[in-house]
Amino acid sequence: MISLAEKGTDLAFRCSERDPRGLLRAGIPVLAWAGSGEDIPELVTPRSLFSALLAPFRVKMGTPLELVQNEISVLRGYDPEALVVVVDPRENESNQPPSSPGLTEKALVGIYHTHTGETYALSDGTERLTGKRGGVVTAGEALKKELEDVYGMRVAHSTRINDAKYSTSYAESEKDARSLLEDNPEIQILLDIHRDAGKSRQNSLVKVKGQECAPIMFVVGSGARAPFPTWKQNYDFARELADQLEKEYPGLCCGVKVKEGRYNQFLHPRAILVEMGSVSNSTEEAERSARMLAGIIAGKMRDIAPDKVKPAAPGAGKTPDPEQEGVKASVHQDAEIQADPENYEDNNPE
Repeated sequence: MISLAEKGTDLAFRCSERDPRGLLRAGIPVLAWAGSGEDIPELVTPRSLFSALLAPFRVKMGTPLELVQNEISVLRGYDPEALVVVVDPRENESNQPPSSPGLTEKALVGIYHTHTGETYALSDGTERLTGKRGGVVTAGEALKKELEDVYGMRVAHSTRINDAKYSTSYAESEKDARSLLEDNPEIQILLDIHRDAGKSRQNSLVKVKGQECAPIMFVVGSGARAPFPTWKQNYDFARELADQLEKEYPGLCCGVKVKEGRYNQFLHPRAILVEMGSVSNSTEEAERSARMLAGIIAGKMRDIAPDKVKPAAPGAGKTPDPEQEGVKASVHQDAEIQADPENYEDNNPE
């Protein structure tokens, strides 16, 4: 005897053979009023089954956008293909860095630091960062950046630490300077950037256009200890820089000091030591002065190697006019040579 349940099961399976959707309607009554048979696909998959379950609520699977549009009515009229993005060309212009001249193919200026750890106490709280790069390296980098970005003069800047053992600083920096010159044979000016010591805060400031800057002094070795014939060329070049710096920025330059040592200046006829401020300055003050010095160096370079220098960026070389009452300086022209430099010796070599 066949039970009523067995007959119902047999009928259901026979119906499913003819139309599987009938089985779905039988098992899921909600599908019976979900709409037309199109809501139930021939091939039943998890996705198609889920779509069928959503059909009574007028929700179609479609794409994620369609689902969102069904939930947020304001988006139903949104047509992604009709979206047009308008870019204001002025925005691109404002985001572009200012134009700068193309760099010279070869480095024309070399910078290194015999006393790499020398720094500025006002910024670092100490006079020297032993075995590290001090503020003088930052000042050197400011000089490099200004020469390259504004005047288009490629600069080779060595940040090699030469004073890990202070007593051998110059022996180490000679290797550094030689390497710079060998790797960059087109170098026309070689600068060893230091900072002075033993000056008070009051005597370590000069104001240019209301800004506090670090005074600059040039040091030239006379060859008294170990003669070298080109030291006068170094002196003449330092004198030219000092005169022009004083002309453009009255009070910024402390002049030229001649000392007994050679300071690696026998390696190049335009090699000079630059004292960029003193221990009582801040790194920021030294950086300001370095940028001012860059314009003076660029001007001299055009005299030295006009065929190697590219045109400067618009406005480059225009130095700020002194304040009407004059630029007030709190430094004096100490150790400046007034007589024949050959007869001058400094008894306090670095």
